[in-house]
Amino acid sequence: MRLFIYLVLLLIPVSGWSYSVGNRLETLENISPQRDLKVRIFYPTTSNSEPQLLGGNRVFTGYKAIPDAPIASGRFPLVLLSHGSGGNNASLAWLATALAERGAIVVAASHPGSTTGDSRPETDLTLQTRDLSLMLDHYLATGVWKNSIDVSKIGAIGHSKGGYSVLALAGGLINRQRLTHYCEDMPQMPDCRFYKQNGIQLEKTDNARLAASYRDPRITFAIALDPGMSYVLTPESLKAISIPVLTLAAGYYSRPTGKMTLGTEEIHTPRQIMPQAGHFDFLPVCQPTAEKILAEEGEAFICDTPAAERERIHQQTITAVTEFLQQAGIETNATQP
Repeated sequence: MRLFIYLVLLLIPVSGWSYSVGNRLETLENISPQRDLKVRIFYPTTSNSEPQLLGGNRVFTGYKAIPDAPIASGRFPLVLLSHGSGGNNASLAWLATALAERGAIVVAASHPGSTTGDSRPETDLTLQTRDLSLMLDHYLATGVWKNSIDVSKIGAIGHSKGGYSVLALAGGLINRQRLTHYCEDMPQMPDCRFYKQNGIQLEKTDNARLAASYRDPRITFAIALDPGMSYVLTPESLKAISIPVLTLAAGYYSRPTGKMTLGTEEIHTPRQIMPQAGHFDFLPVCQPTAEKILAEEGEAFICDTPAAERERIHQQTITAVTEFLQQAGIETNATQP
C-alpha cells in the first residue's frame, strides 16, 4: 500500500502542490544616490508555522504569511511588483501571496516620491522603472535569493503608474511631446489633474531622461494592471516588444467618473477587459470603516466596491495571470538547481 501511495504521489505534477507563503521585510539602502527602498519579499516555503496577519491598516485588510520562514528548496520564477501612485509594498500583496503559493518569489518595494504619504507630482516618472532594475540587480547577487531564482523566468507586474513602469521595462517608450499633448487634449485625466493641481509644467520635463529606453533584457514577461500613461506610450515601441505581455483593463476608472477609462485600448498587446472592475479594485480589500475614513479626503470612491465583489475581481485577476503565465511557458513551481 505504501508503494502504491508513493507512486501516485510521483504522478501528481509539482504545480499541483501549494506552498505556504514566507515573508520578509528589509530596506535596500542607497540603491541609487540618496534613495532607499522598503521591500516586502513573498516566497514559497514548506514551513509548518502558523501564518500571521500582516500589512493591514485602517483602510485596507492585510494578508497572511509566515515571517522570516526558510525558503523552499529549488529555483523559482521571480516577479517584481510595482504599485501605483500613492500605493506601497503591500498594495498587491493579495496577488503576491497567490503567486508565492504557486511557487514564485515576489519582490515589492515602496517607491519614494510615489508611495503612501509621499506621493509628489514632481517625482521623476522614470524612477520607479529604474528601481525595479536595481532591485533585480540586488536580488540576483544576494544571499539565498541568488541561489533560489530561476534567471530564465523573471517578470514584472504593475498597477496604474506601476503598470506603465513594467511596460517600460518591457520596452515601452514615452516622450515629453506626447505627455504634454496628452494633458493638453485630455486635462480631465487623473494623472493630468495631479500634475496641473500642483503646478507642474510638463513642457519643462527632462525629455532626455523621459524618452530614454529602460528596457531590461532580463525581463521575460510583463503584466500591466490597468496601466497609466496608456495614451502616452508610443505605438512603435509597443509593437517592438518581443516578450509576452498582458494588459488587464478595468471597465471604468471610478464610479464618480462614469465610463472614463485610462485608455488601455491604445496599448496594442494582448488585452483582457474586466468590465465589472474599477481601477481601484486592484487594491486590497477595504476595511468596513474605510469608505468613511476616505470620505474625509474626498476619496471614498477608492473603497466603494463591496468586499465580496472586490475579492471576486482579485480571483479573476489571479486566474488571468496564472493562465497567461502557463501559456507563456512560465510554470510557477520549483526546478532543481
